[in-house]
Amino acid sequence: MTALRPSCRGDFEIAIICALPLEYNAVALLFDQFWDGDGDKFGRAARDDNAYKTGRIGKHSVVLALLPGMGKVSAAAAAASMRSSYVALRLVFLVGICGGAPHYNQDEILLGDVIIN
Repeated sequence: MTALRPSCRGDFEIAIICALPLEYNAVALLFDQFWDGDGDKFGRAARDDNAYKTGRIGKHSVVLALLPGMGKVSAAAAAASMRSSYVALRLVFLVGICGGAPHYNQDEILLGDVIIN
């Protein structure tokens, strides 16, 4: 079963945020279909400077964003803007190394690890 094309931004419940273009490009390869191939039909809220790509992964409509810069402030601002544009989000993934995280508590973080905090 595939997802129906959303009619508005309020139909998106899943988002993925990437800090680096390399991570963003890798995640974009996971999409089965893009909803914005012929232009951004969903728009964004006023004062939201994020750039979004929307589409389908499996049966889920997903919004993908690339952070405009590195750091906690950039990530927080991008997340707040995303929340104002996509008000129905229920699950948001921050994907990638995000500038490096060699240890979590006392454990080394390796490629492929998933950290839920």
